Amino acid sequence: MFLPEVDAEHREIFRLAAELQHAVSSGADKSGVLAAMESLAGVIEEHFTHEERLMRAASCPSYEWHRKQHSTARKQMRRSRAGFIAGDTAAPGDFLEFLSRWLKDHLGLTDRMMSAQVRNHARVRAAVS
Repeated sequence: MFLPEVDAEHREIFRLAAELQHAVSSGADKSGVLAAMESLAGVIEEHFTHEERLMRAASCPSYEWHRKQHSTARKQMRRSRAGFIAGDTAAPGDFLEFLSRWLKDHLGLTDRMMSAQVRNHARVRAAVS
């Protein structure tokens, strides 16, 4: 997306998603899968908060639309975690499937728009200074 910090966060999300996938596919115990889910959810939440802060600072016109997409993913994370704790052993895999589709769409359009808006805002500020 051409914002180094955001790009690094995306790589970390993919890394942690792979760890969760490994925990699920290797038959890790419930506490191991839950720990992987919570690590992934924590990094995703920090990432969303960071992006939203960047967008507010740059007065991005697409802020609300972008934030609503984050809200959708946040709700799905909470539902998946709660479902897994309640005994739905398919919940982590289902969440990974959701996340895979969601990230493809989100990174392909929404985050590209956001990064362009943030970069343009920075260019304008630099030109005025």
